[in-house]
Amino acid sequence: MDFYRALSDHYDEIFPLKGPQKTFLHDYVKRESLKSVLDIGCGTGTFAIETSQSGVRVHGVDLSDEMVEISKKKAHEIGSTATFSIADMGDLSSVNEKFDGVFCLGNTLAHVSGEIELKKVLTQFGEKGTHLLVQTVNYDRILAKQVKELPLIKTSHLTFYRNYTYRLDGMLDFNMKIEFSDTSQGVSGTNLLFPIKCDSLKKALLETGWEVSGLWGNFDKDVWTEDSPATVLEAKRIIS
Repeated sequence: MDFYRALSDHYDEIFPLKGPQKTFLHDYVKRESLKSVLDIGCGTGTFAIETSQSGVRVHGVDLSDEMVEISKKKAHEIGSTATFSIADMGDLSSVNEKFDGVFCLGNTLAHVSGEIELKKVLTQFGEKGTHLLVQTVNYDRILAKQVKELPLIKTSHLTFYRNYTYRLDGMLDFNMKIEFSDTSQGVSGTNLLFPIKCDSLKKALLETGWEVSGLWGNFDKDVWTEDSPATVLEAKRIIS
C-alpha cells in the first residue's frame, strides 16, 4: 500500500481537530474580519471546512490528489461551501482568486527546499492575501535538543511512528511509519524537511513584505518559547 494513500485514509483519525484549534481559527477570522481564506496544504480539509462554518469563503489546495478528493467528499457530506483543488505551494498560478487571508498550517511550510524557496513561497502568499497564519513544528526546540523521535500516536486501529534523521546539509529526513492493529502489515515513507527556526521565519517574512503581528507556542495562545511544541505565527502584508 502506498504510504501517502494510507496516510490520507487515516489522517483524520491520526490528527483529529481539537477544541483549541477550532477556537483559535474562529477567533482569528472574526478578529481580522476575514471574508475569504486560501488554505495551503489543506490535507483532508479539516481546517478549511471548519473555517467555512463561520460563513467564510474558503478554498483549500494540496499537492496530494488523495487528500483533495477526501476534502471534497467531507465538504459535500456536511454541506460545507469549502472548495478544493490540487496545487503546490511553490506554484499557486492555478489559483486565480484573491483572498483576505492565507492559512499554511500543519507544518506544511517546512516542506520547502531551503531559504530561497521559503522566500519565494512567502512572496506568493502575499500575492494571494493580506493576512497570513502559519503553524509549524517548533524547530528551535527540535534542533536545540536534537530531538530524534516524536511521541507515538496510537488509536484503536493503528500506531503512527515519527522520527528525524539529521542530514549534513542541515535538512531533516522525517521518517513515518503506520502499523495497523488488525494486521502485521505496515507502511512507511520519508519527507525531506527544512527546519525553519522562528527568527529565520520572521526574517524571511519581513524580507518578503510581511509584518509579524502575533506569535504563540500553540493554539492555546501560550507565549512562544524555545521549548514550545509549535510555532504559530500571524502576519499582515505591509502596504507601501
